[in-house]
Amino acid sequence: MDNTQRLTVSLPKYLYEDLLQLVAAGNISSFVARAVETRLLEAESDPFDEFIKLREKFPKKRRGEIIKAIRKGRV
Repeated sequence: MDNTQRLTVSLPKYLYEDLLQLVAAGNISSFVARAVETRLLEAESDPFDEFIKLREKFPKKRRGEIIKAIRKGRV
């Protein structure tokens, strides 16, 4: 099973010419895939930062209150 999706992308001519100087014509797909993957990874937020932001929205509770609430939910 092939794990790829074929798509058509339009680039300005100058950009395409620069790309051909950097990458052989047969390697453009893999180059673009790596570039997109890199950009997507850069755009992803850090899960730890997201946790801290979420935690800041909740009311502050002491350790004992948290443990009591946890135990209350258990049988």
